[in-house]
Amino acid sequence: MNSSDADRLIDQLIGEAVLSLLRERGPVTTEGLIQRLRSMKAHEKDPQRRETLARVIAEIGSNDLAFKRRRTAHGRPKREGSLRESRDNVVPLLGNGKPSDPKKIH
Repeated sequence: MNSSDADRLIDQLIGEAVLSLLRERGPVTTEGLIQRLRSMKAHEKDPQRRETLARVIAEIGSNDLAFKRRRTAHGRPKREGSLRESRDNVVPLLGNGKPSDPKKIH
């Protein structure tokens, strides 16, 4: 399988997982996506799709872990509860979010 076919399969599998989450009218979160992909992998009969699902799960999981580490490194604790309970969902990724020079616009 060449890289474009592999990318196409990855996109298809993630799309199937997201669509199934949307059909259930549930929240589409990283954890929910990972759980759905794991469920798909457990029921998948095609070895190539199972292997691709495993790689996608590992990649999404490692990116999610890196994002959580980055959040806590900036002093942001892991949010608990739903967005309805906590509206502050903005996470600074670079610096403290304050401009270095207040007169500088760009």
